[in-house]
Amino acid sequence: MAPRDIEKGTDFPAAIVEAISSSRVFVVIITQDAVSSPHVLSEVGHAFGRKKRIVPFRLSTEPLPANFDYFLSTIQWLDAPEGCTDGSLKRLLEATREALAGSGASRPPMQPRRGRRVMIIGGLAALALATAAVIYWQWSKSARPLPAQPQKFSSIEEEKPGPQGNDKHPAPTWVNPQDGQNYVWIPPGSFTMGCSQGDNECADDEKPTHVVAIDKGFWLGQTEVSIAAYNKYAGTHGLKLRAGEGNLPVRNVPWAGAKAYCSAVGGRLPTEAEWEYAARGGRPEIYYGVLLDIAWYAGNSQDQPQPVGTKKPNSFGLYDMLGNVSEWVLDRYYKKYYPEEAAVGAVDEPLAPNASAVARGGFWGADAVSVRVSHRSELPNDEGVPTVGFRCVAARH
Repeated sequence: MAPRDIEKGTDFPAAIVEAISSSRVFVVIITQDAVSSPHVLSEVGHAFGRKKRIVPFRLSTEPLPANFDYFLSTIQWLDAPEGCTDGSLKRLLEATREALAGSGASRPPMQPRRGRRVMIIGGLAALALATAAVIYWQWSKSARPLPAQPQKFSSIEEEKPGPQGNDKHPAPTWVNPQDGQNYVWIPPGSFTMGCSQGDNECADDEKPTHVVAIDKGFWLGQTEVSIAAYNKYAGTHGLKLRAGEGNLPVRNVPWAGAKAYCSAVGGRLPTEAEWEYAARGGRPEIYYGVLLDIAWYAGNSQDQPQPVGTKKPNSFGLYDMLGNVSEWVLDRYYKKYYPEEAAVGAVDEPLAPNASAVARGGFWGADAVSVRVSHRSELPNDEGVPTVGFRCVAARH
């Protein structure tokens, strides 16, 4: 799609989504730049989710990142190690015509023949892989996402309420009687914090990447704090009630006000490391799923916040960790990470007047680059921000 194809006043993301939805065949040209782009990943995921016929044209010989491999591993692609030559373009044209006609495989032979036996073995392996992928995909449509089992980083343990989720034992949840919000148990583990693998959109404040230990599990709000939950708190603390539908995320609450709310319901704001660990759900990629399916952002929000918990959750069972509203965290903002310092100390103290606060997760009007899981926002700590809400860590008694 080129700028001249889009009507004046039309959003680029909406136009691209509409074009993919109305297409019969989706051709993706695989280069190193393409697989590093969150925009291309989002478009491939959208085509995959709409069950479009995808024709991958691979110019790069590097292995695909896991997030692209998930969508393309079961599809025959065109390998063009010689580059975008007349011959490879002709084969791409033929494959696209075949796909439009609904015939056969979308890749003519492009590699030297290695003998009938090798081809049969390769074909059986590809068939087994494709069958397993289809079975897994069909299962995942009906099964609830299961919490990841991150590697234990230390021997420090916190008593858990039960086994971490599986088919018979979903991730433990708890309703906090103080605000009526659902909370999800986040188990201890470790993760790589900061710029995600294969992400070329990272700012300097997302670096350096570093391993962080979450030594103790914690209960985290399953959704962003809603207007209904906040008004329950406000009514008992002599604060002004917030207008709006009760299932919308509350916003425009200053950092200190968010801290006060979390304290009143028996908890605190999550640290920045806890937030990112929980948001990733055990995954190292830029997003924890297909962006259109997991987040309200500029591509699908109609430029307004949406009811909490209406997109797909991550593997911990958490909703809206990306998009809808950005979320305050406990830490002050620094322009880079300091791996040698503790990253998870839950120190609940006021920020200095000249210190900035941190919000994570992006919001409903942000583009895809600004809702990446490692993206950070530097904001004033003493005023409400219309695009920022929050969720709490709470202690269960």
